[in-house]
Amino acid sequence: MTSAYRPVALTPVEEDLMVSAMESWGILAYAADGDPVGLAEAVLCLVDRGWVQVHRIEPWTAPDGEEGAAYGEPLPRADLPAILRSPATWDDPEHPHWYGAVTLSVTDAWRTLNRR
Repeated sequence: MTSAYRPVALTPVEEDLMVSAMESWGILAYAADGDPVGLAEAVLCLVDRGWVQVHRIEPWTAPDGEEGAAYGEPLPRADLPAILRSPATWDDPEHPHWYGAVTLSVTDAWRTLNRR
């Protein structure tokens, strides 16, 4: 049986972003390589394909009272170019809480595509 599946072609930055998004936090700085414009364009491309969502990191309290962080609601696509343009908004692996920073998560569409 021949499969119609073809591997997805990703740029190196897109590949880094997808790996980061599949991990616990999609750390944008790891994929940026010092190019905020290129990073923003790559993120928007992945959003437009339906493979990632962009969220702000928000404080969260577990039922047992332990404090932590969680993804906020996905940000509107129209807001993303301005938000992503500034590296100051990206999640920061050096900061312990990152509240308000943006991060990525993969979508069900990516998970389905990735299982093929």
